[in-house]
Amino acid sequence: MSSTKVLEGAGQSPEFEGAASDGTGHTLRRRLQVSHVVCLAMADASPAMAVLLLTAGVFQVGGTFGVGAMLILSVVVVLIAMCLGELASAYPSTGGSYSMVRSALPEPLAWITLFNFVTQGIVIPASLLLGIPIFLKNMLPWITVPNEVIAFVLLAISGAIAITKVEIGAKVNIAILFVQLIVVGLIVLAAIVAPVQNPIDVVFHPVVLENGQLVPLTLGIALATLAPAFNVLNGYDAVCGFVEELVGGARDVGRAVVYAAILASILITIPLFAGVIAAPDLVAFLQSDAPIVSAVESALGPWASTIVNIGVIAALFNAALTLQMYFARGVFASARDGLWPPAVGNKLAELNRFRSPGWGVAALLVPSAFLIMMSSLDWLIMFAGTMIATVYFFVGIAAFWSRITQKDVHRPFRMPFWPLPPIIVVAFTGYALVSQTTDFLIGELVLAGAAVGLWALSKLWRKEA
Repeated sequence: MSSTKVLEGAGQSPEFEGAASDGTGHTLRRRLQVSHVVCLAMADASPAMAVLLLTAGVFQVGGTFGVGAMLILSVVVVLIAMCLGELASAYPSTGGSYSMVRSALPEPLAWITLFNFVTQGIVIPASLLLGIPIFLKNMLPWITVPNEVIAFVLLAISGAIAITKVEIGAKVNIAILFVQLIVVGLIVLAAIVAPVQNPIDVVFHPVVLENGQLVPLTLGIALATLAPAFNVLNGYDAVCGFVEELVGGARDVGRAVVYAAILASILITIPLFAGVIAAPDLVAFLQSDAPIVSAVESALGPWASTIVNIGVIAALFNAALTLQMYFARGVFASARDGLWPPAVGNKLAELNRFRSPGWGVAALLVPSAFLIMMSSLDWLIMFAGTMIATVYFFVGIAAFWSRITQKDVHRPFRMPFWPLPPIIVVAFTGYALVSQTTDFLIGELVLAGAAVGLWALSKLWRKEA
């Protein structure tokens, strides 16, 4: 695909065979307000899950610099959101990051982005739903049903919601999001009621755990902390997956994704900071598999454990549901663009009676169910951080290159300070990628190779424009 070819409108793509316009049955219906899509993005970002679960790895790598890393990342994600906002307003397609890259960069890079993008929608929901039985049994130890069975049932429930009207999924997510906010507020309350650590020391004098002792942070460890932190503050990009269902569409998507990034930064970074302040013993805190949970229980007592468990369960289900809705729209968009063999693509490009991509949801649920039965997803979950960094790396390049090569494209939302945001995004995500361990880099090369191979194979069933 030539980098000079652009989308002419939502759901229209002249450079791909099988593009659909209004009236074909392949057009989503605008019925979401900005507040809806921001809440959907917050469900994907999942503050309670991010703070209570995902931050453990950050603290293990960077000690209390986990707070500093999140403060730095908060700035970076706003820059990423600016890139996403401009691209989504210029190329308003429900394919999200994949569609943006496809519209601005050569086609093989779009396929790599698509593979990294959609694979997250298979792996991450499966892992999130497998985590729910663990917390459920902590509250209700009499439950003896295997974790895989519980996760499979929850997968079916979330999938059933995901294929209904998008407003229903949005309302369910908003309701569960309120539960998450209560849990996040509980963490902040713990820091107010029982502060132990000095906030100034936490930010300006970070320490790490080395051989059971607290030692000052080094530059090398600080840099190594940025990559795992990148996986914690994520999900705000889900706004872009609902652009064709957003009232106002391209006009409002830019500000919506920036709002979502700022809100996610606040709802994740502040309680994370509060959790460290409430930690009674930094050594025990940094050694814990769930450090923030331990700090809250120490500060507020055993009763807090039940609320935390409820909050985590809600957060995990919330995130899994939103991811299914979001990435299913990416599958739908890729099929509508004619990327797949007609026998498969025609089905994936259909909308059901609820005007939702039901077959796109099914395309994610089936492999997710298979992964749930495998039980162990540890490596794939950690690999998700590499996939996320890869997607944003190409988004940054697309945001830079689009302004240069497609000067005439209408951009309802234009990022301020261009070209600084995309340059910083490319540099940051590029570093996050090269700092990954060898196994993750090999995994990414395999995924990218498969994407390019299928792109070449797709010439058998596609007609080039």
